[in-house]
Amino acid sequence: MSVSLILNNRPVRRAELATLPNLPPNFAVVYPLEGGGWEVESPKHRTMTQRWLGKNKLCYVVDLGDHRRTAKLTKTPLTCKDQAHRFEATIDVGFRVHDPVAVVRSNLPDVLSAVYPYLIRRIRPQAAQFAIDEAFEAQARINGSLALPIPLPEGMTLYYCDVQLEPDEAAREFVRSRTKAGRDSEMGHLQHKAAVGSTRHQETIKDIEQEARLKRDERERRALASVRLDFRGLVLEHLAKHPEDTEKSMDLLMRWEEGRQLRAVDQEQRQVEMVRFLIEKNIVREVDLPGLREGVLGPSSSVFGGMLPPGTGTPAQTAPAAAQALPPVAQPSPVAETPPWGGTRPDAVQQSGGSPAAPSPDLRTTAVGLAPVYVVLDTSSAATGCVTQLRDALRSLQTLLANSPDVTSAVRLSVLTFSDTADVRMPLTQVSWQTGVPDLQAGNGCRYEPVFRRLLELVPLETERLKQQASRVNRPTVFFLAAGDPEDGGQWQAAHQQLMQHPYRPNIVACGIGAIDRRTVARIASPAEFAVAADAHADLAESAAQFSMLLQNTVLHLGRSAVAGSSELRLERPRGLSPIEDVE
Repeated sequence: MSVSLILNNRPVRRAELATLPNLPPNFAVVYPLEGGGWEVESPKHRTMTQRWLGKNKLCYVVDLGDHRRTAKLTKTPLTCKDQAHRFEATIDVGFRVHDPVAVVRSNLPDVLSAVYPYLIRRIRPQAAQFAIDEAFEAQARINGSLALPIPLPEGMTLYYCDVQLEPDEAAREFVRSRTKAGRDSEMGHLQHKAAVGSTRHQETIKDIEQEARLKRDERERRALASVRLDFRGLVLEHLAKHPEDTEKSMDLLMRWEEGRQLRAVDQEQRQVEMVRFLIEKNIVREVDLPGLREGVLGPSSSVFGGMLPPGTGTPAQTAPAAAQALPPVAQPSPVAETPPWGGTRPDAVQQSGGSPAAPSPDLRTTAVGLAPVYVVLDTSSAATGCVTQLRDALRSLQTLLANSPDVTSAVRLSVLTFSDTADVRMPLTQVSWQTGVPDLQAGNGCRYEPVFRRLLELVPLETERLKQQASRVNRPTVFFLAAGDPEDGGQWQAAHQQLMQHPYRPNIVACGIGAIDRRTVARIASPAEFAVAADAHADLAESAAQFSMLLQNTVLHLGRSAVAGSSELRLERPRGLSPIEDVE
């Protein structure tokens, strides 16, 4: 199926654009100028007056949207290293227009006639370097060599390309035959090895049996030499060799054990009397009792319960029984600490048992800090006139970050929208060319409370997660674009206040467009100097474009500050956005 990016094959008048069928949401209008040259109009940069004055001009309409196509190479298969077998190749490619004038000049009825030949020229030399059974390696080499994005002279940019390779049927049959022959050869080798091993095994067993008999006698002589020559050892040794004397041997052991226990009890009683004497003479205190268990009483105290005489210790410890257990050693209370912003966790944290945990080493080795960024966009009915421009603003921010690898390594981006409810359109992530830009749709209602409640849930949780990945995490930054006044009264202010009182409170850059009350924008911003607004009488689309420039410039500065180990936040305001105090 062919793809033409020029939506009209002949020039039409500017006023007739609405009659073109299937007009996409994102396009450019290219005017041929007298005497040569071209003029380009896009919906984002041309005013209504300019459109009206140029309504009778002849023009071309160029599709600026993203396109994806998949094709299988059948007429021009890729040969492998031996030039006798071929790879079956499937190409999945994505492209968009970056130069509408070049597209009109090339006037291609099918842009795929420029895309696929270019990719085949890049792929074919790479595939010829690999054998037919190295399709996976060839595929990885090809996809790694395509440094996206790739601009084409026809005015298009390849922003996505994935090549899948596998051997054709003849090559697969060749590989199967070669593999079977290898298996048969290996099996014959293993069978021969098994027969030789079996013969050697039988002879080895005979040698082992003879050697074992000699070593067994030697071990028995050494074992007898290491036997303990005490009463218990002698009885057990006799019992092992003469099991028929079990009854007599057990009787001897029981009488010996009774005598040993009597001696131990007598020794324990003497130790108890010594402790009583020390306590009565105030030689030791109650706090010294745990140490007596190991120091004075010795190991036997743990065996026989660590008895103390009745009447010693505090009233709560005294019991009419003949012996009491030593009180446990008091554990110190844990000290609560608050982790510094962007730092490591404290060494002592309280566990369920109430005792401090041992310090654990910090294994994070990230070389730069991280800057969390939340973009909150108003998609209520008040912002209907600029929803397309807000989507373009997100796409422009993606392009900026994808083209700046040093910045994108430090920035984590999340997108939220709100109208009557609040939705997370893109979770906090590192932006790349593969990141999907969310589509925006205008809704009904305009409530601020849900979005501040959502931020209160997300910001602390995701900040803690980032602190597990990097040694430094800057304070989160929220870019809040508001076009409509809130309909939930003081409820949103309470939610906003709770967010600002949290230890991980973010910096909020508030931007008001349209007819929104500027005092509301000033209440949202934190600190107050981060409140800006567009001209209340300006076109919404133009104000959204100004917000896009503010967003790109400030995020770029945030990322570079994080890479440099700084947390500086400085607004890069474009012309058309003014501080709230300067707006009357």
